[in-house]
Amino acid sequence: MRILMVSQHYWPEPFNVSDICEALVERGHRVTVLTGMPNYPEGDIYSGYENGKNEFQQRNGVEIVRVPLVPRKHDPVHRVLNYYSFARNGERAQQTLPANFDAVVSFQTSPVMQARPAIAFAERTSVPLLHYVVDIWPECLLAGGVKKESAVYKHYAKVSSGIYRKADRLAVTSPLFVDYLSNLLGRQVDAAFLPQYAEEGFFAPFAGSAPEGYDPSRFNVTFAGNVGAAQSVQTLVRAAALLKNDASFAFHVVGSGSELSVCVKLAEELGAGNVTFHGRHDIADMPAYYAASDAMAATFSSDEMLAWTLPRKVQSYMAAGRPIVAAIGGETERVVNDAQCGVCCGAEDAEGLADAVRRLAQLPCEHRIEMGARGREYCLANYTKRSFIDTLERELEQLKGTKHGM
Repeated sequence: MRILMVSQHYWPEPFNVSDICEALVERGHRVTVLTGMPNYPEGDIYSGYENGKNEFQQRNGVEIVRVPLVPRKHDPVHRVLNYYSFARNGERAQQTLPANFDAVVSFQTSPVMQARPAIAFAERTSVPLLHYVVDIWPECLLAGGVKKESAVYKHYAKVSSGIYRKADRLAVTSPLFVDYLSNLLGRQVDAAFLPQYAEEGFFAPFAGSAPEGYDPSRFNVTFAGNVGAAQSVQTLVRAAALLKNDASFAFHVVGSGSELSVCVKLAEELGAGNVTFHGRHDIADMPAYYAASDAMAATFSSDEMLAWTLPRKVQSYMAAGRPIVAAIGGETERVVNDAQCGVCCGAEDAEGLADAVRRLAQLPCEHRIEMGARGREYCLANYTKRSFIDTLERELEQLKGTKHGM
């Protein structure tokens, strides 16, 4: 098949859409990506991409077409400009693309408007559109402090509904998304289930040395991933502060994002010297951090929408065979409990998280190893790259030969 993927983010940004596209190429498909100039998560255009450089690239068989956008920086105004500039410039750029694709895929994280170039292409060419919902809108706005009764929320409810209705086929990362989309659209939604998968590198045993800052004599708890408002890494910092007088515990944050400086400042204010901030690292480096950890932490803000989501880090934690401490409810709590691979408490519950860490540390080492093994087995049964690509390929084959809107 010839597949057009529309995603605001792509390599060298840390999104697995790159891995998905390359896997499709490995299976014999021709893939073109319409994306923006890389600027996530630091907020500035990456070196080598300034002023329209590398507008056209090819990587591992994938053709990449980049459009200019306003970098997201670190303030709300730039973030909004970033969102709309990609949507607008992407709509313009799609007009130059050939019409001989078998399907167009909208890989929709936040914001929902990034699907607009995919819709414009489908409407211009009649190519069928698969809309992959990774983040549900407008619910994502609630995590950013927008109120449900506000004019902003109501506006984006209309925008989101209109965008989702344009899809010829919807795919979701969580089964709970189906209920949400059905309520939003006012009809029962039939969607493909495409849960995110763990990168294959996390399944392989790691035999290297521990990263700097990890003391094997302590119980090391690591949060890995984006440090944004939704992730509520401040909960981990507060939990660490509650345990700061116990030298047997050490906490680690491996990642960057809009809330990193806030978390660093909070750790200083609380005297949480037992928290080490390692910064962002390439995904190829991450198995070393996982292997050096006694437990991996998953935290989320207290928000209904986030409770419906299974953050992708959970799959990677499970693949690496590490027990999980999670300050989060909903889908993540269900999965961790089903797999019997960790201990959960409520979202934003720092005391509950500190207690979960204590309880996990008090277990015999062999019990924690068994927890990790159960998580790995569950991940192999439910969240592999092969099953993801199999499902995506099957959905695209069913769309091939059909017309958009028919």
